[in-house]
Amino acid sequence: MGTQSGCLTYCDPNIEDLKDEFTKLIVKRDALQRLVNEAEREGEVINYDVLIWLSTVDVTIGKVSRFEDEVNRRRRCLYWLSLSRQAQKIKQHVVHLLEEGKFENVAHPAAPQTIRPTLTAGVRGPKSRITVMNHVLEALKNENIRMVGICGMVGVGKTLMAEEIIKIVQGKLFDAVVMIGVSPNPNISKIQAEIADTIDLETEKGRERILCERILIVLDDVWSVHDFEAIGLPLGHSHKGCKVLVTSSNLDVCYEIGSQKNFTLPLLTTEEAWELFQETIGEPLDADPDLCGIAKALTNECGGLPYSVVTIAKALQNNKSKYEWTNALQQLKAHEIPPQSYYSSIKLCYERLENDELKSCFLLCCLFPQGYDIPIDYLVRYAWGQGIISDSFDSVEAARMRVHSLVVKLKRRFLLLDSSKEGCTKMHGVVHGVAISIASQDMDVFMVQDQAGYRSWQINPPCKQYTTVSLNNVHIDDRIVTGLGYQELKLLQLKNGEISESALESMLKGMKLRVLSFIHTGSTSIKVLPRHLRTLSLDDCTLGDISGVGKLENLEILSFARSNIKELPREVADLQQLRLLDTTDCSYLKKIPHGILSTLSKLEELYMTRSFNKWEPAEEVDQSKEGEIRMASLAEVMSLPSKNLTVLAIDIPDFKLLPEVEVLLEKETTRFHISICKANTFPMPQPLDYGFKNTVKLAGDAKEFMQNGDVRFLLRYSRALYFRETKNLNCVLNDQQETWYNSSP
Repeated sequence: MGTQSGCLTYCDPNIEDLKDEFTKLIVKRDALQRLVNEAEREGEVINYDVLIWLSTVDVTIGKVSRFEDEVNRRRRCLYWLSLSRQAQKIKQHVVHLLEEGKFENVAHPAAPQTIRPTLTAGVRGPKSRITVMNHVLEALKNENIRMVGICGMVGVGKTLMAEEIIKIVQGKLFDAVVMIGVSPNPNISKIQAEIADTIDLETEKGRERILCERILIVLDDVWSVHDFEAIGLPLGHSHKGCKVLVTSSNLDVCYEIGSQKNFTLPLLTTEEAWELFQETIGEPLDADPDLCGIAKALTNECGGLPYSVVTIAKALQNNKSKYEWTNALQQLKAHEIPPQSYYSSIKLCYERLENDELKSCFLLCCLFPQGYDIPIDYLVRYAWGQGIISDSFDSVEAARMRVHSLVVKLKRRFLLLDSSKEGCTKMHGVVHGVAISIASQDMDVFMVQDQAGYRSWQINPPCKQYTTVSLNNVHIDDRIVTGLGYQELKLLQLKNGEISESALESMLKGMKLRVLSFIHTGSTSIKVLPRHLRTLSLDDCTLGDISGVGKLENLEILSFARSNIKELPREVADLQQLRLLDTTDCSYLKKIPHGILSTLSKLEELYMTRSFNKWEPAEEVDQSKEGEIRMASLAEVMSLPSKNLTVLAIDIPDFKLLPEVEVLLEKETTRFHISICKANTFPMPQPLDYGFKNTVKLAGDAKEFMQNGDVRFLLRYSRALYFRETKNLNCVLNDQQETWYNSSP
């Protein structure tokens, strides 16, 4: 057969039929979603039946995904008939959805009042706001929805949108509207009084009014869960004429108080922010290219927050001096002019985080530069080294799951944002500035400095006992002040900098560091380090002598990812507490002496993707002559205690080198990422997502692969399978079909 590529599929007729129909459904869903997106950009209101159909499809996708998981788990013959019948039922539902998904129109023109929202008086609202507003209005019209939420980060315009919605619906969709500012510490008596002014439920007239009139109550700035019905909010079936609109910076709060439909207000796009700035200024700026360039830079620094854009534009509205505008830009970049409301609100969000783990995770994120795609696994390794989470979990993998859940919670509070990179998160610039201020000024635990800050630090050494220090874009030379007295320092990060060996020794003298991280740091030599270190990260570094790592008897996490390391030091064998070793993307790593890996009896996670692959056959190592230097074998890796090793990511140039893997991978919790191919066969992918699912990559003749029992074992337990330049691919498919009927997991 010719060369083929693709992913493994299942060959039961009913499952294949389901796969075909499901593919059609996804194609139809995507096509319809494109039409919906286009209609929304035009400010149209999406038809309710279209929204219901899309929602049902999303539920079905989840159902098919769970069914696929079940197929992967239950491959024994006695289960297969049941799975086949399930596939047939799900397929019938999918076919029904395909029939229902035929719409003449996906949207209709918005009513006149729904296309006139403004962020401030005289400023026309961006299309992204119009889209969310239309969704909110549609939800308020829905008889089955009693409570609707508008969520988003501080300064994104939730209150302004609520006010615009009131203008639109009052006297039209609702007979009466009352807006109540709840605030972080609500005055219950005041809320009750404001509700009573509109709806007096204590009198017969008031009760009759709520039965015959439609009333909207807007609860603005809700910070925590309250029993609003107990304080006089007319909810329940007896008050069907009353609806509630909530604004909050905490999505979880909206769900917990019973909001049935919640909409997240996004940040402004670059184009929307620029349009809003010009409209606020009141005149075009194209005539002055210099001023126009500064203005665009100002709007970019506002990070998509309309409140910031309007505030800055109004401050500069009557002053067209490019020097004043440049000064404002410099202040904005230095976070010298963030609105006080941002600081107090974001600080309050931080203070209301329910535990120290969440707070610590949030503060760790501000160690990285503004706008940086923060690898979540850095947070895992830092938190583990500092003891923030390691004392509560018995494995790094369990701690990783915990940190990922913390990141999700912080996103739901809009303190963190999604990243376009897998396995990463981001922190908004305003939040980043406030977070640094909170940590360094109020808590005396963090210091994040650039080169300018570092120079002032040399001249006037700080007297505070910081526990965490991050130095970005800093060159540290021998002139560093010695004996700074950072006895309490637990974490030190140096990013995009330089440090001399003598300066490093002077800097670390007397410290009881738990975490030391160098990222993109040149000429790094490790000879003398604090013995208390639990996490040492030398990622993207130009390394010198690193033999000193062997003296770190407490070290549990060691990473050389993307560095220029050429040989794994023999001293690594002395790290008997090591739980995680990472040499991902170390393309220069050609030597791992035999006997190092097999001594790491507590190793839980080994990452060597796109790294060392010069594995020697075990029999050649056994037959080596005395004094002859041999390289590591895969048998060493497979000899590690299976009770500990839970994550394995390696590259193997020839499947014949693969030793018995069944014992090592017998635990259901074990994850693996194994490439069996020559180097550079697969295109250079994105950086490794440390949360990968079981993955196998193959290149070559599939017929030869399937003659190896260990390869077949890996295929059986893989969740993602990739082929490149692969011949006889049907051998894999036919073998898997036979496996379903004749073997057990």
